[in-house]
Amino acid sequence: MFYNDKSQMKTIKYISYLILLGFTSCIPYKEIDIQYLKKPESNIPSDFKKPIILINLYLNKKTSLKDKFECAVDSVASEEAALSLKENLLNSPWFQDSDIPILRYQRRDSSKYIKPLAWNTIKSLTSKDTADLVLSLEYMKVIESTDSYRTQNSESGYYYGYINAPIYCYWRIYDLTRKQIPNSYLYRDTLMWDKSDYVPVIIGNQLPGYFEASAYAGNECGQKYAMKIAPTWVDDKRKFFHIGSPEMVKAIEFVQKEQWVEAAVEWQKVFASNKRKLCAKAAFNLALANEMLGQFDISKAWLLKSRSYYPLLEVDEYEEKIDERIANKIE
Repeated sequence: MFYNDKSQMKTIKYISYLILLGFTSCIPYKEIDIQYLKKPESNIPSDFKKPIILINLYLNKKTSLKDKFECAVDSVASEEAALSLKENLLNSPWFQDSDIPILRYQRRDSSKYIKPLAWNTIKSLTSKDTADLVLSLEYMKVIESTDSYRTQNSESGYYYGYINAPIYCYWRIYDLTRKQIPNSYLYRDTLMWDKSDYVPVIIGNQLPGYFEASAYAGNECGQKYAMKIAPTWVDDKRKFFHIGSPEMVKAIEFVQKEQWVEAAVEWQKVFASNKRKLCAKAAFNLALANEMLGQFDISKAWLLKSRSYYPLLEVDEYEEKIDERIANKIE
C-alpha cells in the first residue's frame, strides 16, 4: 500500500509513536545503580598500621638458557602480582590511606616446601619500614606451553595456535604484632589464548608473547588475592516501582536525590491503602529504602510482607540479593 498524502503519513507516524510510548510507559519499575562493600572471604587483622608486600625470589642455581628463561618469566609474573595486589588493595577502604611498599627478598632455601620465613628474618626485612603486616608472595611459577600447526575444516585449510599459562601462586600473611600467620592461600589456574588464522599463528603476533602472558598471570594472582583478603566495592542494580499513585511518582524525586527516609514516607502512605498489588509494590520499595539505610533484616521483612500481599516476580531475585548482603555484612 502506498501513501501519497503526507498528512496521512504524519498521522500514522504519530500513532506509532504513541503506541511505542504506551508500551514503554507500562514498565512498572525503574532501575538505579548502587555500590556496596563485599566482605572478604578470609579474615585477616584489620588493625594494622603499616602493610608491605614482599616478593620472595629463589636463588637460581641452574645455568642453562632454558632455566634462566623460566626464572625470568617467573620474575615478571611475581612483579606483576605484587603490583596488582597493591593496586587492588588501595581501592579497598581498609588500605586506601596506606602507602604499601614492595620489597624483594632473595631466598637461598629450596622452593620445594615453601617454608615460612623466620620471624627474625621478617623483622630485619621490615625494620626500615616499621611494618606490622607483611603480605608475602612466597612462591610464583608460570609454566608456559605453546603450539601452532596447520589444520583444515570441511571448506578450507587454516592455521591454529595457542599459548597456555598454568599458574601456581602461594601467598602468606605475617602479623608481626601477634607473631602469627593469619592467612595462607594457594591459587592455581590456567590462562589460555588461542587463535585461528590463514597465516601461521606466531607467539607475540596473533598471540601474547611469553613475558606478556606471564604478566597477565601475575596480574590475575594479585587481583584474586586482594578480593580474598580485603573488602571490595561491588557495582549492582536495584529496582523500584514508580507508578500507581501520586505518592509513588513523588518518591521518584527523593530516590534520585538518595533521600531514602523521605522516599520511605511516601511509600508508607501507599502501603496504608487497600490495594493489594499496590501495597506489595510499596512494600518492595520499602525493602529497598531499608537496604540503602543498612537495615538488611528489616529489608527482608518488607519483602516477606510484599509477597504476602501479591506475588511480584521481582521479590525472589531481590530476596537472594538481600540474603547475600546479610551474609557479607561488614561489622
